[in-house]
Amino acid sequence: MILTAPILLTMRRGAPPVTDGAIVVLHDRIINAGPAEKILRQYRGHRVRSFENAVLMPGLVNVHTHLELPALLKEIRSSTLPGWVLNLIEAKKRLQPVDYRTATAENIKTLLRTGTTALGEICTHGASPALLKQSGLRAVIYHEIISMDPRLPGPVPPAGLARGRWVKTALLRPGISPHAPHTVSGPVLRQITAAARKKGLPLAMHVAESLDEVRLLQGKASGFSRLYEAAGWDPNWAPSAPSPIAYLALVGILGPRLLAVHAVHADARDRMLLKKALVPVAHCPRSNNETGVGTMPLKLFLDAGITVGLGTDSLASSPSLSLWDEMRSALALHRNTGVTSHHLLLLASTGGAKALGMGSDIGSIEAGKKADIIAIRLPVKNTNDIYSDLLRETESGIMTMVNGKILYQA
Repeated sequence: MILTAPILLTMRRGAPPVTDGAIVVLHDRIINAGPAEKILRQYRGHRVRSFENAVLMPGLVNVHTHLELPALLKEIRSSTLPGWVLNLIEAKKRLQPVDYRTATAENIKTLLRTGTTALGEICTHGASPALLKQSGLRAVIYHEIISMDPRLPGPVPPAGLARGRWVKTALLRPGISPHAPHTVSGPVLRQITAAARKKGLPLAMHVAESLDEVRLLQGKASGFSRLYEAAGWDPNWAPSAPSPIAYLALVGILGPRLLAVHAVHADARDRMLLKKALVPVAHCPRSNNETGVGTMPLKLFLDAGITVGLGTDSLASSPSLSLWDEMRSALALHRNTGVTSHHLLLLASTGGAKALGMGSDIGSIEAGKKADIIAIRLPVKNTNDIYSDLLRETESGIMTMVNGKILYQA
């Protein structure tokens, strides 16, 4: 199959937009891409699908989601992260398994409609693996662990997972998510680190998300003391370290297989640790804003050479699961530091792919990569900056293809 459109964005670094571009797809892979005139001449006899008034580009990569959570933001909104967490715990008391399944199914539809083709999903309630398998989306599914009591061995995957939840296919990869430095004990965190290394599993962890987290590890007054009290945890169980990322370095979990989620309060020393260990970061600007944790200094991470991807987080902490909305918010936050629309589209494609360990397979349009491709409407207003024009106007897509299979058409 050959896909053609007035504009092709390969999202390869340094590659300009291709006017009147084409992509050749064979089975699940891209075998060529470039100017349509040349491609159509070279691949005569192939079926052609033309997208008029459209842009073809790689599918978007949402590196941090909690698809199982329904739209709870208005109900549990708080000015602090500890307050938000406690509100979430209360709200979840009335939720049933069917609520998590329903939310996951609806959220998957949103991802497909808005052009997300791959994601990093945190699975807490066991609903998302089966539904993601049915959806045809590409994902790393990080199974979440909260286990703070150091006297307990803790449930270490895969042995600790209920039968049937550990899904591994050509499109889905299992991983582990030790929730955060202040919710997983040191012994369990070391067990998880060892298990992940032995089995080659990816990891994801909320880290340096709030000042309350930093203060807790520094032995100072912290809003998370309320969480410990509610959970029946001894405050003395909290780890002690100059910073959450310094603590993870001491534990030995830092490395390219760990996705550091949020990292809002990572200072210069923390960023150096992340860079040295090749740790990628998930930036979730709208969630950070809604939970009152502050603004991650994105440009400093990029200047340090740290791989960064964009995540929407959940509908409990963000108003939508659209990466277009996320990019627009990020642009408003970071524009004055030199971050551009082009930077953000790179984060939502190649950056996200690298952050999830999929950089060799997806994230850009080039021969040999998997055919994860989207078609979106050509912006009405042309300012000669296609990236800015797309961020200004795009709400949803025309077509979403994963692994060579069309999963959504408007």
